[in-house]
Amino acid sequence: MMREPFSRFHRHYDKFMVKYVDYKGWVDYVVRIFGRFHSDPKTVLDLACGTGIPTLMLARRGYRMTGVDRSPEMLAVLEAKRGNLPVVTIRADIREFSVPEPLEAAICLYDSMNYLLTEDDLIRCFRRVRAAVMDSGLFAFDMNTVYGLAEHWGSRTTARDVGDVHSIWQHEWDPETRVSTLRLTFWEVPEPGRAGERFVEIHQERAYYPAEVERCLGAAGFAGAYFYQHGAFVEPGPYTARMMVVAK
Repeated sequence: MMREPFSRFHRHYDKFMVKYVDYKGWVDYVVRIFGRFHSDPKTVLDLACGTGIPTLMLARRGYRMTGVDRSPEMLAVLEAKRGNLPVVTIRADIREFSVPEPLEAAICLYDSMNYLLTEDDLIRCFRRVRAAVMDSGLFAFDMNTVYGLAEHWGSRTTARDVGDVHSIWQHEWDPETRVSTLRLTFWEVPEPGRAGERFVEIHQERAYYPAEVERCLGAAGFAGAYFYQHGAFVEPGPYTARMMVVAK
């Protein structure tokens, strides 16, 4: 059964991602970025927040968070975990959202920006962020690089099992468009020895060069952009798989 991205996998997203992603390390890095740029935001916008793993981590550290995502299923998972934490959510496409009042910083994590497949889409998103963030604010986001999608993802197939979910991740890289297409097939196993229903989701990411990203940020009204190897404060190199972008 073909599904929209995350419309079924949202049920299993957290247990898969927590197994493979160092979320505490990511959140620590975001806080270090704030410090490096002498920023002390109290209100933070989290674009494509999904189920809100880093959103809630930041809220526990005292930040007042606003999460934006277009998937009602992913947001429902976040809301179920939110409790009394200072988090509000907005269901919207990150190219078309708005907030009631400007916030002091914005983030977008785990290559969500790569899901925007054209420069026009990037500019539309960046313009909405520029309108949502104060003049003195920062916008920090990561992206898979061309090297990352071409070599780390490439064209390969990987099997992953977590709990009662079996999955196959089939990546196909197109060097002409710089688009990586993931066919995610997974089975929810109801009990040992029985095959569960099969679901398929198609995910696509496009890789951009830093100069392209910087040009789109400039077109959206940002004054400057800084590029780092993810997790550090050194410039990306030819073998950098993931870059962090900080726009002022």
